[in-house]
Amino acid sequence: MSPRSTLLFLLTVLSALALLGALWPAAGVHFAGIQWSLSGPKELLWPKSEERVDISAIVSLPTDTTLVDTTATAAIVAADSARTISFVLDSSALPPLEERIRLHYPNDDRTVLQPLFAALRQAAKRSAPIRVLHFGDSQIEGDRITSYLRHKFQARFGGGGPGLVPIDDIVPSFSIERSLTGEWDRHTILGKRRKDLLHGRYGVLTNYARFTPALPDSVALDGIDHEAGIRISPLARAYRSVGNYDRCRIFLGHHRNGVHWELAQEGTTLHSADLEPSDALQIGEVGGLQPGVPVDITFRADDSPEVYGISLEASGGVCVDNIGMRGSAAYEFAALDATLLRGMFAALDPRLVILQYGGNAMPDISSGEQASRYGSFFGTVVQRFKRWLPNAAIIVIGPSDMSIKEGELFITRPFLEEVNTALKQNCLANGAVYWDLFTAMGGRNSMVSWVEAEPPLAATDYTHFSPQGARKVGELFWSAFINDFATTSKEQP
Repeated sequence: MSPRSTLLFLLTVLSALALLGALWPAAGVHFAGIQWSLSGPKELLWPKSEERVDISAIVSLPTDTTLVDTTATAAIVAADSARTISFVLDSSALPPLEERIRLHYPNDDRTVLQPLFAALRQAAKRSAPIRVLHFGDSQIEGDRITSYLRHKFQARFGGGGPGLVPIDDIVPSFSIERSLTGEWDRHTILGKRRKDLLHGRYGVLTNYARFTPALPDSVALDGIDHEAGIRISPLARAYRSVGNYDRCRIFLGHHRNGVHWELAQEGTTLHSADLEPSDALQIGEVGGLQPGVPVDITFRADDSPEVYGISLEASGGVCVDNIGMRGSAAYEFAALDATLLRGMFAALDPRLVILQYGGNAMPDISSGEQASRYGSFFGTVVQRFKRWLPNAAIIVIGPSDMSIKEGELFITRPFLEEVNTALKQNCLANGAVYWDLFTAMGGRNSMVSWVEAEPPLAATDYTHFSPQGARKVGELFWSAFINDFATTSKEQP
């Protein structure tokens, strides 16, 4: 081949690649399980310089890593449960972050949280805990972020225990270990559901479990007693207050025949009860538990009740529940059975609801109009919780930064900022407090800095936080919350 022919061939190939690169979607093409990306001529000739968001103030922010001592005696743990740590506001601790991490109030009215703050000031004197429900998507599943907030609330205001936990979950918990016996079957509001189980009775945790098959009332039971159980134990890696429980509550119901259940610690039965057949919520309660000691609960019946959750908690202080809903964008709340929810809410009496959603809406949003519609929808979610819980404060945590690959660089997902703005506007308009996680963590393209931090503060999916990152998020939120609490306390002695 002559030099001229060779040059012509190379120019033809380069021109074809340049044309293909110019037409190739910036986000790439997903095929055969692989994301195929191709740089265009502009990226090759004038590559973008990768700018890093400075998160040094976040990296240097100290977080608590005090863990539970599983060898501690019950007396030591019980004494620790009764102790609260005095809080001293250090106004110089977060000057670079002070504005970014602040809570946003409806009409800038900080009195919205004053009833909650007043209750927290009396938390240690109460005979029942002040309840905090933390709902969210996969960012909080497994007790991530929630576990840190629980630790901070309970260290400051007293209380203990992991709060509400389901019989089973799709991921291990950071705070407790479950050991199951019997044929437990988990049912959830999320994902595909059985056509004969569309009743909506999933409770506050949005899932329940049973140990016999769910059968229509028209199908006869086998008449054989089935037995199942669960052991709940604080994990060694958990924060100390997780083991500081002294009572257990069980939420269950909708069983066609009687149910026998027992609760034991260290082989000693502390409580046993027989439940009559019921088509409604029932609540069992056992006090006098040994703090830090595993709790064993067994059930026996020929028709399993729907078990909506087990709560290990202290008699006072604060109790914080983790309600992670993988894949959720908060659409599922409309499908939950309102009667069951109201029954559980009445028993739990939460004073604060934290809603952390938005990330799972992003794949379906491709325009500013769709972002606005999602924000409007979420305003109705806030309204729904206000109807369910008129005495509870509501704080919405917006989505974090999330990255996609464009060429050789990772950039913030398209329309994420519009979604964040729409959520903030609609939540504030409906009386909720808003915490802007996107801005708090550094804003646009900050996720890259979190992934590349040492140690990494986020996973290489450029979406989820690492355990260290989850603690940082918890510390940022807590700093904003407790600073406002301290300011209000000075104004309202």
